[in-house]
Amino acid sequence: MAAPAASDAIVVGRPGDRDRMVEVLRRAGLSVTALAEAEALGRRDLTPPRLVVLVRGGPRAEREAAQVRLLSHPALHGAPLLVVGAATDVDSYGGALARGAAAYVSSAASPPEMRDLALRLVRAADRRRVEGRTDAGDRRRGRRPLLLKVEVEDRTNDTRLSGHIVDVGLAGCRLELAQPLARGTPVGLQLHAYQESTGIVLAGSVRWTRPGDGGTHLVAVRFNGTSAVVARRLFGLRG
Repeated sequence: MAAPAASDAIVVGRPGDRDRMVEVLRRAGLSVTALAEAEALGRRDLTPPRLVVLVRGGPRAEREAAQVRLLSHPALHGAPLLVVGAATDVDSYGGALARGAAAYVSSAASPPEMRDLALRLVRAADRRRVEGRTDAGDRRRGRRPLLLKVEVEDRTNDTRLSGHIVDVGLAGCRLELAQPLARGTPVGLQLHAYQESTGIVLAGSVRWTRPGDGGTHLVAVRFNGTSAVVARRLFGLRG
């Protein structure tokens, strides 16, 4: 059997469940291969995509087990994984991220929201390649893709900025923000799920700020104290 053609995204799920996400991605200009889970896991000739999407309803434990199986596939392991599920509770978000997902989104989200999330993940994957970062190298450093809404508190002046964590590692994370932050700035990172706060705040300090995509700023934060331990458990980091 011929291998599927190289695609920007591989969407895994049952035909009726995955169709909406396939259409969203194609309208965003991405080439898409749609596969059932058994098909994806059984193919050893898949070309690594820029994005993997798992669309799965049902119990949270079954969805999390499915994403672990997908991330064990050699061709899919290095791509950011977007999990789409019906639940909107904090535990569903946290469980998906702790088991290696780069992001979780409710199946009730609007097509524009899904499209924005998917394209952000693709851009982040492309940026990693431009920077010359390899999947194996990132794994050795305990770093992996992540896209999570965050409210950043600048603790020097008590101002707050909304943005996203775009990847995370054992020592810290990188943020995408509308404004730069000065090196050494102490910050608190309030993590958010779909439409609510998780109640978790990670403390850290700014290491550097660089120009990002579309006029944004990429800000590296080093975790302080126990926040590094919390982040390791929260995001399933190894190393």
